[in-house]
Amino acid sequence: MTSIAVAWLLLATTVLGSPGSPREVHELQITIGDVTVQALCTDGPRDVLLLHDAGSTSDSWRPVLERLDEHVGACAYDRRGSGKSVPPPSERGWYELLDELRHVHRALGFDRDYVLVGHGLGGLYARMYAIDRPRELGALLLVDPSHEDMPEQFEAGMPEPERLAWIEQRRIPNSDGIREALLDVRLRRLRTPRIPVTVLTAALRSGGEGWDARFIAEASRQLHAEILQGAAVPRHIPADRSGHLIPRDQPQLVVDEILRLRGFLKR
Repeated sequence: MTSIAVAWLLLATTVLGSPGSPREVHELQITIGDVTVQALCTDGPRDVLLLHDAGSTSDSWRPVLERLDEHVGACAYDRRGSGKSVPPPSERGWYELLDELRHVHRALGFDRDYVLVGHGLGGLYARMYAIDRPRELGALLLVDPSHEDMPEQFEAGMPEPERLAWIEQRRIPNSDGIREALLDVRLRRLRTPRIPVTVLTAALRSGGEGWDARFIAEASRQLHAEILQGAAVPRHIPADRSGHLIPRDQPQLVVDEILRLRGFLKR
């Protein structure tokens, strides 16, 4: 995308009621060239941006958005091929994905010095974005993020047919047009930039027959701890009452850490 034309359309709102009711959240569309992106945003200066997990949408962040302080301006958006954002992407490389994300972020009002938050695969993308464009961000929050070494490190904790199917799935383009297996080599070579970084790790793991939930939980904890190497202000927090869906199960934990990281922004 070389030209950016931005059109804002207010589609719906969650109406504020009595004190203690959910924060107002606006549903917006932005148009960038021939791409339409759906977003959920709160009012206020743009300082918190949230990326959803694979197979999810921006709506997964609604429990977090509704609990944020009234002075926090936050947005979550559907990546192309997810939710209401169109058209679906064709296969592309990591740099093309990050370049598109940058266009979306700027169209939503995010330029520099904001908190980038990512859940699951969105956490892996957020980490990639921070590594490639560290000067744009003020802080990074990764919520039970995916990790390039999970298929190998989970070997002893999950049935081999399921693990091999997972490895094969990562070799074909996902809904973002990305072959996740091709990201592994790049991510293993690079370290998290010198910005404040927090990782939230789910403490409650579940699986089907043949899964070792305790092993998977410990392997995830160790991989998430590795992400923090090189961070300026590293922080690792267990989500002790959550499985992978921390934004749904413990949204206040996410909110509290967003507010803490927001304090590092140069404003």
